[in-house]
Amino acid sequence: MKQWTTAARRIAYWTLPPGIKHCLSACFRQSLDCWRHRRERQERRERRERRERRERWRLQENRRFCKRHSGQRCFILATGPSIRQQNLKLLAGEHCIAVSNFFLHPDYSLIKPAYHCIAPYHPPITEESWAAWMRKLDQGTGDSRLFFALRDRKRTEGYGLFTNRAHYLDIGRLPENRIAREIDLTRCIAEPNTVTITALQIAIYMGFQRIYLLGCDHNQIFDLNNPRYFFDRERYFQTSCRQPEWEQRSIEPFCRHYLRIWQMYKLMRDLAGRHAVEVYNATPGSLLDVFPGVRFESLFPEKGNDEEQDIEQAKYQQGP
Repeated sequence: MKQWTTAARRIAYWTLPPGIKHCLSACFRQSLDCWRHRRERQERRERRERRERRERWRLQENRRFCKRHSGQRCFILATGPSIRQQNLKLLAGEHCIAVSNFFLHPDYSLIKPAYHCIAPYHPPITEESWAAWMRKLDQGTGDSRLFFALRDRKRTEGYGLFTNRAHYLDIGRLPENRIAREIDLTRCIAEPNTVTITALQIAIYMGFQRIYLLGCDHNQIFDLNNPRYFFDRERYFQTSCRQPEWEQRSIEPFCRHYLRIWQMYKLMRDLAGRHAVEVYNATPGSLLDVFPGVRFESLFPEKGNDEEQDIEQAKYQQGP
């Protein structure tokens, strides 16, 4: 490259007027800088891919979860404020997959979710707030088995936490037709717009026949700059050092974000249908209309409610 640069300078010196030479020289330097930046990005990407390939043997450990709960039902526990209205003590003895900060719920130790799903590290989370969150998570989740992104393994294990109960998922961008067609936790799975999407993929892979969503309000659009959870904002450990990622948003990007979430939920609905899995939304007041809605209390017939009747009514209301 240096020889070509020297030759170009000599030719330009004898053949081009100063103004044109200056112009071409600037264009050449700009092109060279762009080429260098592209090469550096490509090298970084290749190093990251090589590192991920070396790590993927860990994914084979996820085979143990395939069809582990075939024919059973489970509850995915998100963090929307609606769960304050629900008696979650009814979930004692049920199969549950919690997500994110659900470990802050006062009934967590009674429910004892078997699994807990954490979204990949992303801005505006800082390394300091992530470390603090991991320590709280380790203390608050009991014996739950946790699922993290494979790319966060070193970041997570570096704190000496989650002994013998951390599992990893290769999370990345996939074509839509593949997302809706297959699920294999020993291979790459879909990048989530919300961690509930990852929990749904885990539940389908485990063979659950009926999946119920709780705390999936998805109605923040009514109160943009006041994120609402069942816990106080001061306990949102991920962004304790920075503003929450949704603050200062205008309505347009928020609507685009909603659209992406709805598209992913529809792909999950198609994936569940291919595996003969039924998904219901048991969140009161939820805007999420991709799945039929059911009353949470009706899922416990021993309390005087009829689960089958309520589900049939939900299917009728949802339509074909």
